[in-house]
Amino acid sequence: MSMKSEQTRHLGEPGDRGAMMPRRVTGPLDEALPWVIEFRIVGTASTLQMRVSQMMTIGRSDPEHSIEPDINLSPFAGHVMGVSRQHAAISARDNSISIKDLGSANGTRLNGYVLAPHQSYRLRHGDELTFGQLTVQVLFAVVPLVKAHAADDTIIPAIGGGQHVLVVEDDTDVAAVFGMILEQAGFRVSIVNNGALAMSLLGRSRVDAVVLDLMLPDMDGLDLATYIRKQESDNRHMPMIVISGSTGGFQMNKALGAGVDLFLGKPVGVDELVEAFSRLLPQMA
Repeated sequence: MSMKSEQTRHLGEPGDRGAMMPRRVTGPLDEALPWVIEFRIVGTASTLQMRVSQMMTIGRSDPEHSIEPDINLSPFAGHVMGVSRQHAAISARDNSISIKDLGSANGTRLNGYVLAPHQSYRLRHGDELTFGQLTVQVLFAVVPLVKAHAADDTIIPAIGGGQHVLVVEDDTDVAAVFGMILEQAGFRVSIVNNGALAMSLLGRSRVDAVVLDLMLPDMDGLDLATYIRKQESDNRHMPMIVISGSTGGFQMNKALGAGVDLFLGKPVGVDELVEAFSRLLPQMA
């Protein structure tokens, strides 16, 4: 005998939501430039990170009915917190990220504001979303464009000539996006996820530029930057770009003092990263 499937718990009276609006049908993405975003589960140390496709569903899994949302909140007490199986959807389009409630039992809130079902609302870096009673903070790690006037169909220019770029980043999604961008820009890319592997590769292979995160699992990124500068010969300067979620002046000054050439704060725009390499290209000899 199969067990009865759990129903979404109403956390209060649903109230009158009014007439349901039809779901807007969207076509293919206008651009292939990626987004990498992070959900920080408020009140816990847990995070979820994802590369956003055209549309991703948010909810909780229900194996009995073969329901598996793209972003599964079941491990975070989703059922107890009133998260529906198909609670909301997050979409990337027109150089923006939007959230849409899918007619959930307990509603979706954006910075405390109750969203009307089946209506899209733009998300911004630092926003808070509440699904039922489960609250997450939304942080952007990589965005397609940081310049408001840039065209949505921006093509990554082939500025490189096969120079070897080392990406030191322990976040798999961010590293993969950086690698894709730089390869499309004409560079040869190696990716490692910690400082020890970076030092090993630098010792056996010529590298023309380094992109590194400050928060590495085995060492401070600034210690790696200092190591790289000490290993350089007098007639060679290898460009280094630091990517960091810490955008304060103190952290930036420490990075520049360690020999870093450019400091980029998250969220990092694809166009911003390409522009940084354009500026440093003359040093990559």
